[in-house]
Amino acid sequence: MDVAVLGAGTIGSTVAYVLATECRDVDVRLVDVETGRSRGHAIDIAHATAHVAHSVGGVVGSRATSIEAVDPGPAAVAGVDCLVVTASAPRPDSASHRGGRLAWLESNRDIVSTIADWLRETDPCPVLCVTNPLDVLTYQLYRESGWPRHRFVGYSLSETARIADELARRYDVDHEAVYCPVIGEHGEQMVPVFSRATIDGERLGLSPEERDQVVDYMLDVPYDVIELRGEADSSRWVTGRGVALAAWAILQGGVDEPVGLSTPLDGEYGYTDVSLSVPVRLDAEGVTEIVEWELSGWERQRLNDARDAVAVHCAE
Repeated sequence: MDVAVLGAGTIGSTVAYVLATECRDVDVRLVDVETGRSRGHAIDIAHATAHVAHSVGGVVGSRATSIEAVDPGPAAVAGVDCLVVTASAPRPDSASHRGGRLAWLESNRDIVSTIADWLRETDPCPVLCVTNPLDVLTYQLYRESGWPRHRFVGYSLSETARIADELARRYDVDHEAVYCPVIGEHGEQMVPVFSRATIDGERLGLSPEERDQVVDYMLDVPYDVIELRGEADSSRWVTGRGVALAAWAILQGGVDEPVGLSTPLDGEYGYTDVSLSVPVRLDAEGVTEIVEWELSGWERQRLNDARDAVAVHCAE
């Protein structure tokens, strides 16, 4: 199974590392316009997989995995089973605060257009977009590539992981006991689906005040991490591992339960010409089904707000 990771920065290199060290029988191509960076990461990650050569490294078993640096261009994406797009311009100063993902829009549009040009020269495969603002750029990749829309998903599962951690802390349970999917925009208009949330299988009952506290935490915490770690870094671990797991799920033929990922919509939830996170089922081809949940009034209003926030930029 072949995966191309476009972008060898903080997120892309972490995705490549997780794929190479946790997933069996995956051949990873790491692609970056700064070829020295991609080659350096590839060498280091290859060395990380070689710990199986000693007894300490053998405790986790061997991984039949390869990783190589590949120069950017159409050949880098040809023939892969899944494409992960993390390529991005450097973080703008204004991107370090709430609502900051939109600050990348203009600088990253050109990068996405270049990648779309490459896609037009090869056969379609599932594309997992991580480049921010990911809802708008997932839609741009779909529109400019000419590929079918079911091939495109934008990664937004870090919100589901973050809310699981917060609710687990509030209820003093393990993460596995928490279920609370998140849809909407990857940004200020994210929509935790509290109407479907459970703790140990029991329906979650949050007051409006508690609900707002949880939402504020989710909106604040990525930027708290940036402030704590420095603006040159990001939430690389939750995002990098989440992206790798999503790519691995696609390579393995998908998952039965729907997950919240951004995908181009054509009438689902009453929306067109926009990409939003909605419940989707995955298979080896990409999105096999968009599931339309019944939402509470609060959730539906936030989803409408998310559509409005994203659609204006998809139309540009």
